[in-house]
Amino acid sequence: MKKLALAIGVIESAAIFLYGLSIVIRGTVEHSSVGSPLVQFIIYSMLAGSLAACTRGILKQQNWARTPYLLLQLFIGIAGYTLFSGTLMVYKVVGIVVTGFGIFGFVALVRTPHTPSVAD
Repeated sequence: MKKLALAIGVIESAAIFLYGLSIVIRGTVEHSSVGSPLVQFIIYSMLAGSLAACTRGILKQQNWARTPYLLLQLFIGIAGYTLFSGTLMVYKVVGIVVTGFGIFGFVALVRTPHTPSVAD
């Protein structure tokens, strides 16, 4: 189960970063005047970086990474549900996939044995 949690963390981190990159590229090409594509890219990059750091912490069996990883999976599940609530079918399909990744990542980490630290 740990390998599944790690794989999901890596896939989600890469997908979130690439999504932010696509926003800034599309905003630059289309000369977007609504919002700031650069700010959105920074926000998505921070989310991807924090998820990658938590995934790396889980890989190295550092107990501090478990709770933030679980919370990030909940946020990803909420984002997927928000997408599913959209009107277009493509949003619904992407929402189901994103929610599935959030659920599987959460369950995979919960089912991964907890390694006791020195303080335990």
